[in-house]
Amino acid sequence: MDDRSVRKRQGVTVVVPTLNRDQFLPRCLRCLVGQRHRPLQILVVDQSTEANGDVVRLAAQHRDLVDLHRVSFRGLPMARNYGWQYAKHEAIVFVDDDIECGPELVSEHLIALSSAGVGLVAGGIDSPAGPVDRRPRPGTFCRWTATPQRGFAAEGSGEADHAAGCNFSAWRVAIEEAGGVDEGLSVGAALYEETDLCLRVKRAGYRVVFHGPARLTHLAVADGGCRVERVPDYVRALAHNRGMMIRRHCRWYHAPVALGRLTTLGLSYARHYRAPETLSACLWGTLQGLRAGGRAPACTAFRRGYVA
Repeated sequence: MDDRSVRKRQGVTVVVPTLNRDQFLPRCLRCLVGQRHRPLQILVVDQSTEANGDVVRLAAQHRDLVDLHRVSFRGLPMARNYGWQYAKHEAIVFVDDDIECGPELVSEHLIALSSAGVGLVAGGIDSPAGPVDRRPRPGTFCRWTATPQRGFAAEGSGEADHAAGCNFSAWRVAIEEAGGVDEGLSVGAALYEETDLCLRVKRAGYRVVFHGPARLTHLAVADGGCRVERVPDYVRALAHNRGMMIRRHCRWYHAPVALGRLTTLGLSYARHYRAPETLSACLWGTLQGLRAGGRAPACTAFRRGYVA
């Protein structure tokens, strides 16, 4: 049996974590319902304060496709862990709730996932506004700053270090062997949670690739989702999560440079917003993150048999 016939039979689950995006989630789900690939499951992990009537009706109209799970917790890493553990299928696509896509998104992800040794795929991302970011090699990770470099507007395909959280796919076994999404990165806006997962998937022996044709448009709306309003709180969360990345993914000779860049960033925020407490928030967050980065990833076991 050739690869094409295997792909046609391979079921795919699309996981959509959502939080208070009433205006955009129905549009996202209509795009996903329109995917040509079957078998398909669309698993919505709804952390919103109230149920969305349009989404409830859409799920009722497409019971064969849409599984709506209302959950009591909040946190993007936890929602992703919930999704991959409750997925019906082994191939899992993760998208944000404010995306639009054509009918071949899932099929293109499966094409890339089916390549030898691939555990995780970064998809192409278009933006309705702003500059187009096309780097020669999309999805690299700079260990001198402990930061991901994007470039996901590129058209081609190739090896990568990481994916953007709004559009990536993975085999369940690769996520499980990597230890799941680290819920220790739930602090603030959950920065770097997808990058950390990708780097651990690579460490587990899998390839991470970029596949431009697995493409969507990310609206990146300002309302809903993971938002931190106060600047000191945002900086503390950023420093915490980057501190974890430095401890976990940087070599000893990268760490002093990465820590220096992070301190400089805290100073810049403090000066720009004229908020001296931002610098202390940065330093405290960094120390906490460095400690947390030395621990194994935290992954809630939602289903028996999937314990990280």
